[in-house]
Amino acid sequence: MIIPVDRRLHPPQGLDFNGRWTCGAGASIAHLEVGNQHRSTGGTALRLPGLWTEIRESQDDFNGTYLVGYDRDKSRFLMIDADDPTSITYFTEGWSGKKLMLTSTNDKDQLALPHRIQYVVNDSRRFTVTWEMLEGTAWKAEPSFMCIKIERDHRRSITMPGR
Repeated sequence: MIIPVDRRLHPPQGLDFNGRWTCGAGASIAHLEVGNQHRSTGGTALRLPGLWTEIRESQDDFNGTYLVGYDRDKSRFLMIDADDPTSITYFTEGWSGKKLMLTSTNDKDQLALPHRIQYVVNDSRRFTVTWEMLEGTAWKAEPSFMCIKIERDHRRSITMPGR
């Protein structure tokens, strides 16, 4: 899943996409780690110039690594699958209140079906995602799911009295 991270395109309500997240509910829960690209990715040393965000996703038997960059001049996010170098581009008009819509550009080189992803910020630690697929001339929404930021384990940083 693409996470729309860019230091110049700030989400509302103090939300910071960087960190660890659980997304979904019930039997289908995805785990995401979002941060700056700072190391080689996957089995190859995929390094890109400029500012890129690395997303590591795991769900059931699936593991994926993606790199996301934002082209401010064209208002587009580019997502690269680092494990199987393919890419997809999303257009956005930016945040409108608590909502952000990413729409696939459907360039001739992209294999994905036309779709868009809506993000709604619930608060500084939660956001909701809704995927929509283009069926004919109408957008059909899939069930939404929520992503919740995982608290860090602070037990290691506790200082015992007298030490």
